[in-house]
Amino acid sequence: MGWLTRQVQAGRGVFLALAVMLACGLPGLFSLPPLDRDEVLFSQASRQMAASGDMIDIRFAEMPRYKKPVGIYWLQVAAAKVTGQPDAIWSYRLVSLLAAMVAVAATHAIGRRLLTAEGALLASVALAASVMLGIEAHLAKTDATLLATVAVSMAVVARAWTGDPGRWRLGFWAALGVSLLVKGPLGPMVVLLALGALSLYGRETRTLRRLWSPWGLALMLVIAVPWYVAISYVSGGEFWSASLGRDMLGKVATAQENHGAPPGSYLAALWLTFWPGSMVLAASLPALWRARRSPVVIFALAWALPTFLVFELTPTKLIHYTLPTWPALALLLGAVASAAKPRWPALLPAFLPLILLAALEVTLRGFGQGLSPLALPGALFIALAALLTVAALRHGTLATTAALALAGFAFNATLFPTLARTTYLWPAPQLAAISAQHPDCAFSVTGFNEPSIVFTTDAKVRLAAPEDLPAILQAPGCQLIAAPSLDTTLPELTRIQGLDLGSGKPIDLGLWLKP
Repeated sequence: MGWLTRQVQAGRGVFLALAVMLACGLPGLFSLPPLDRDEVLFSQASRQMAASGDMIDIRFAEMPRYKKPVGIYWLQVAAAKVTGQPDAIWSYRLVSLLAAMVAVAATHAIGRRLLTAEGALLASVALAASVMLGIEAHLAKTDATLLATVAVSMAVVARAWTGDPGRWRLGFWAALGVSLLVKGPLGPMVVLLALGALSLYGRETRTLRRLWSPWGLALMLVIAVPWYVAISYVSGGEFWSASLGRDMLGKVATAQENHGAPPGSYLAALWLTFWPGSMVLAASLPALWRARRSPVVIFALAWALPTFLVFELTPTKLIHYTLPTWPALALLLGAVASAAKPRWPALLPAFLPLILLAALEVTLRGFGQGLSPLALPGALFIALAALLTVAALRHGTLATTAALALAGFAFNATLFPTLARTTYLWPAPQLAAISAQHPDCAFSVTGFNEPSIVFTTDAKVRLAAPEDLPAILQAPGCQLIAAPSLDTTLPELTRIQGLDLGSGKPIDLGLWLKP
């Protein structure tokens, strides 16, 4: 631990935490095929936005996509242009990986304000190594970017809570403006709930007054409002009906898309989604209770509890919704991990990732398939890292930090390369490869209408209904057809079997070529 101690004492802890985030975020980032559905909906809409040059309207294929504001699409367009790889899904994922690194750096900054240097490093590494952030850093979606905007905002709140934020005050308002462009009011909601909780606990408004700035408010409005005005005009008001009405308020009113769960579901899921930090959290609960009046615990609970309560009471539940509270949970670990003991509670969540891998294996076995052979050595790696994390609790904060980093890397280096090599999960690239062998033929697919086939073929596909197939067969020119069955005398080229990840159902498609 001598080298690690010297780096922390020299103020290089944030670079170590960022290195952990890279180590957790890179495995599988380039090899994982496009994942249905949300990732592909975002990335394909971004690719079309870049191709059309229309930076106001948001479309997937020919349909408007108004569930989320434009911020994530602008960032993904920029990433695709900088990398020069608009057809590669990884270029759009880079936004999420970079956003995850911003969130880790902001968490470290809060830790340096409220914790020791060792505690700040542990908190930021616990966030970087967490299962949920690792997943979101691999996907071209909004959630890692939303987390970054919340973490940056809360870093300025921490400064204002402990003193004058100075020039960072404008950064608070700028982060809120970006958050409004990424996922509407959700980011500001998390921050305002935290500010309200801090004000109620301290029975004062000093922090709010320190953050207030008319110039900051103007900056937030300049960042967010012009696009909202433009899209209101372009969509004829449809954006508000789709995003605020059907998407946001609809989730508050009822459980959408079969994503309902009872209150307490997020708390139960936390032991996996915050793993490996959940092992330290389980071992630290007595110490956390004793430290409940310390400033960092008050700050972290004011951040996490109101948002958790809101989402627990919301009928629609998706496992990543509470991600904006993860830095707060990580700060709790930084506050009390030095007092944690390797008691048996730490072992309860230790092997949850192995249960996840086993569940994936059992599910695929039900379809007559299985995970890639990489899963077995990866599972042993995860088990070893989990045991080392529990054992490291005896040896202080830095040993626990190193063990968390190893455990996070073990999970990410196992899960994503294993999934990428499990070909049964990815029918779209297989179908697209066959289509690419016949570039002069129109390509039609029925029985697999997921966005991934649109992305992998660069929208050069017709998603057809079964009743459309006779007319397609009669159409002039070369026709390549993928369908479960086809009433034709044409010879079947091949069959593609796989899992429709969007619906969770297996598919079995034949391919026919009409010259």
